[in-house]
Amino acid sequence: MSKTRRVLLKVSGEWFSGSNEKGFDKKTFISLSESLVAAKSKKIQIALVLGGGNIYRGRELTSLNIDQVSADYIGMLSTIMNGIALSNFLSSNDCENSLFSSFAIGNFVKAYSKEEAERALVEDKIVILVGGLGNPLFTTDSTASVRAVELNADVMLKATNVDGVYSEDPKINKEAIKYDHLSFEEAITKNLKVMDQTSLCFCRDNNLSVRVFNADAEEAILETIINENTDIGTLVEL
Repeated sequence: MSKTRRVLLKVSGEWFSGSNEKGFDKKTFISLSESLVAAKSKKIQIALVLGGGNIYRGRELTSLNIDQVSADYIGMLSTIMNGIALSNFLSSNDCENSLFSSFAIGNFVKAYSKEEAERALVEDKIVILVGGLGNPLFTTDSTASVRAVELNADVMLKATNVDGVYSEDPKINKEAIKYDHLSFEEAITKNLKVMDQTSLCFCRDNNLSVRVFNADAEEAILETIINENTDIGTLVEL
């Protein structure tokens, strides 16, 4: 009997706003929901880590002299707001899900528990993870890599607005080279913008492969979730 595929999908908050600068984009929610339902129907277990950039971006507080720790707490709360919105949207579309925050919010957002999250995955529910790691000074990339290892995910999928990892920023240098495959050492040594270095080293040390891809490409989210051999984006591994 083949092993059930389990993936962790990291979605940036900015992506939720679609073409808008802030807030929520209905088409994006519909697209994500349809992809998750289709993947779930193939008995794939899916956990999501959400960013909060559609509600709040750290640079917005620099002019107010708000310190980094306080700014990070505001960012964590933004991810929770996104989690509540997505959880409710999925439920309204008959997609069972469980929402967990790194810290409990009243009686309507549960505190994260590895055991409860794994039980929800086995019960065929989409697991939504918000609130970062519960501590400031860590990115949502770090949250995604830690949760992926805790939950024994087969791969971490990072949905971005570019179609993979490049040698340089392709928006600045049209000659930038796109990598189809990278080792962690290459990504770290060349300081490629896959994710922050702490997350990269953590994934390397725990042998967790990472696929970076463009979330806006047609059916890219569904394809990366269901097909472990897809050639979409860039695969980073040992």
